[in-house]
Amino acid sequence: MRRRLTLLTTVIAVALFAAACGRATEEQINQALGITPTPTMSAEAIASATARAGATSTAHALALSSPGAVALGDVSEGATQFETWCSGCHGPGGSGPDIRAPGGPGASVSGDTLLPMIREGEGHTPPGPYKASEITDKQVKDLAAYLHAEATK
Repeated sequence: MRRRLTLLTTVIAVALFAAACGRATEEQINQALGITPTPTMSAEAIASATARAGATSTAHALALSSPGAVALGDVSEGATQFETWCSGCHGPGGSGPDIRAPGGPGASVSGDTLLPMIREGEGHTPPGPYKASEITDKQVKDLAAYLHAEATK
């Protein structure tokens, strides 16, 4: 019985000593748990995301208001696809035309016209064609929505 009491007293003393030594910082706790905190978005990133969301909303409203219009894809997702697949050639200083320019080629783009260009390379000098495993039909539709929204501003 005396041994148990001594052991219990020792455990309590060690626990109190450890607690009295101080607390770990939030950074130490995150590191011990393997957590990487999500960085806070910059003001520019928030403004850009807000603008893309507004463009998506406008594009959807326009698509729904036009008789017989086919619903466009997600403009904000299309912006991501553009940065991934197209901006190297169709961005500033690229070798391809600026397909996002107001009234430019992007104004008449749709998922139906863009899909053959991406899948078979029709009317598009290399790079291409891209397989559905590389860029999905939905991603092409989103890209078309983004191009259309940018070129009809």
